[in-house]
Order: sequence, then structure tokens, then C-alpha cells
Amino acid sequence: MKCGMRALFLSDLETRGGAAIAASRLARGLCGLNVDVTRLFGVHSTEPFFEPKPWKSVYGGFPRAVEVALNGMKRGAPGVAAEAGRVIATHQLHGELSRQSFDVLHAHALHNSSWDHRALRALDPDLPTVWTFHDHWGFSPESYLFRDGAGVERRLKPDGPDRASALRERRDYFKSRRRLRLVANSVHTARYATECLDLPVEVVHYGLPLDLFNPLPKDVARRALQLPQQGWFIGFSSDSNADPVKGFDVLRGALELSGLRARAIAMGSAEPREYTAGEVSVRLLGRVDNPLFQSIVYSACDLFVVPSRAEALGLVAMESVSCGTPVVASNVGGLPDVVLAGRSGWLFEAGHTEGLAERLRYLESTRDEVSAVAAKCRSLAESAWTLERQAQRYLQIYRELGCA
Repeated sequence: MKCGMRALFLSDLETRGGAAIAASRLARGLCGLNVDVTRLFGVHSTEPFFEPKPWKSVYGGFPRAVEVALNGMKRGAPGVAAEAGRVIATHQLHGELSRQSFDVLHAHALHNSSWDHRALRALDPDLPTVWTFHDHWGFSPESYLFRDGAGVERRLKPDGPDRASALRERRDYFKSRRRLRLVANSVHTARYATECLDLPVEVVHYGLPLDLFNPLPKDVARRALQLPQQGWFIGFSSDSNADPVKGFDVLRGALELSGLRARAIAMGSAEPREYTAGEVSVRLLGRVDNPLFQSIVYSACDLFVVPSRAEALGLVAMESVSCGTPVVASNVGGLPDVVLAGRSGWLFEAGHTEGLAERLRYLESTRDEVSAVAAKCRSLAESAWTLERQAQRYLQIYRELGCA
């Protein structure tokens, strides 16, 4: 039986990337509570999605001919192309929203599309609106502001060179809404959003499909990956320097310094191959999108390392913990919400190569401590990160806005 609620999710991508996957899982949870969810997205993706898709999908981005014309214009006049794209995208967005029937507009990540705060500001200010901050772009002028390995300040996915103007656009949009709720995925994200916008922001942690991210016996997982049964295995998903925010240079440096005679397996963007970092034999699996395959990798490891320089929450860390594998993570962003001392893992100072190496050496020498924490991981996930728990809170937020 339907609960009578109709939610329209607005996002750049439907199912590709961490923010889109998190939104997809929330949509699944809400559909499980009989909420009618429609996903309006602005960027096509041909990559497969291996999880259930119980919602309705609507593409609201550029027609192919317009996309080709804008891409051609970018080569000679990038500024003109960007403004033309924004105007066309705004027109299309408003037209598509007028054709949809919904009780609440729920915005997610938008920075890969031409939709922005100016486009949304033209909508009815009394339209019930929820915005979930999956990273910092929704409330700040870039997805993340961080320092790379050389100590240079970097902006990831910046909204133009004028940070003050971009921040002002965000504040103007949110202050113009009369029926608004802002939600962040971690305590850190909520605090930073409140600082930027001077508005209240609630924390709702992600829910996970625990039917898919489920512990497997280590011997079974290692046999499935054709790994040796014996040995100390470290896992990670940051496997190249292509994205400096993920901290692969910190991880590789730590493996080289650690002196561990261990093995490592990695999921990520690099081509499948094997190499040695110090005394550690590393096997790169390449891109792994299937959650059942991901669960096998998490379950095969004794530890999973997340060395990010910035992280709004830490979806990979949550998935590893849900599969019963403790996490060693940077003490940055939302990772402390996930990696709890004595319950799900250990933290080290972000960007500190020797600190990570020292932590890995210590844990390899105290395997009983690692096993004790591993035994608690799944119970944490079951108590705090279910899809139903997350969806119930969002349904309550919709109702608090006065939605049907």
C-alpha cells in the first residue's frame, strides 16, 4: 500500500559515482517504505549498476544535438559555452519539473551537470525542498578544498575562480527557500555547511544494502580471488595518483616504509597488474562495480585502508566495516563517524605517511586486537547503517515539511 508520498530526486548522475550510488540506495530504502520515487538526472552514464532500481528514471539533460554543439563551442569560447549551457539547462529543468507530479524536491549532487543554485532559485520558494550534501559543493564553492602531497592548496571541482561570488549564490538560494531542510552525511559536513550558510543542517548517515555487503568467510573469499589462504592482507581502493584527494601517494609511501611482508589487493581505476611496494606484494584488480564482488574483496582482507586527504563521509569504509573488515583511515572529514576506535578501526593523521606505516606495523604485530575489532564491525553496521533506518528519517523530514 502506498504511503501517499511522492519524492522527486534531482541529481547530475543517476547511478555512477559515490554520491549517485548513495542517492540510489536511499531511493531504494524509500521505495521500500512505499514512497513513490522519481529520479531526474542530467548526465547520461553507460556504466552498469548492479543494485536494485525500484524507482522511475527520467533524463532531463541536453539532447544529443545540443550537447555536441556546446562541446564544439567550448573549444573556442568556453565562457560563452558555459553560460549558454546553463541557460538551456535551466529552461529544460523547469520544463521537466512542470511535467512531474511530486510532493517534495530532493536535491543531491549536481556539479557534473549544468544545473546550479541559480536555476533552482527561480522555482517557487514554497516548494518543499530537501538538499542532501554528499560533498561540499552544494554549500561551498568546490567539492573539496585540501592540500596535496606538496602542501599546495587544491580545489576539487571548483565553481569558477571567484569563490566569494559562488558562495553568495549558494547563500542567496538557500535563504530564498521558505520550506527547506538541509541534510549532511556526516558531522564534519554538517558543521562546515552550517559555517558557510548560517543555516541548520541535520546529520543523517548513509544506509547500506546489507543484503549485498555481507561478511564472507575469509577462506571462501580468498579462494574466490585465487589468493593464498595464509598471510596478512591489506585492501584499498585508492590505486593511482590520478585523484590526489584519495591519498594513494600516502598509502604507497607507507607500504614502502612499513617493512611489512604482507600482501595487498586493490579495487580502483588502474589497469589490473601486480607490483611490489617495499616488501608488500600488491595486486590491482581494476575497476570493481559489482557489490557482491566488492564484498568478496572486503571479506578477503584483514584490514582496509582509506588514506583520503578529504572525505565527506567514507562510503568505502562503511562497506568494508559492513563486511566485517576493520578500517585504517585518515582522521579527516566524515571518516571519524565511520571509523570508531575499538569498534570498527583506527585513525591516523591525514597525509602522514610515516604515521600510516607505523599504524600498519603495530596492527600486524597485534593481530588479536584486529580480530577483536573485526568481530564487532558487522553489529555496528546493522545497528546504525540500514537502508530502512536512513529512509525512515528522511520520510519523517518530508512529513515535517508538510508534505502529503
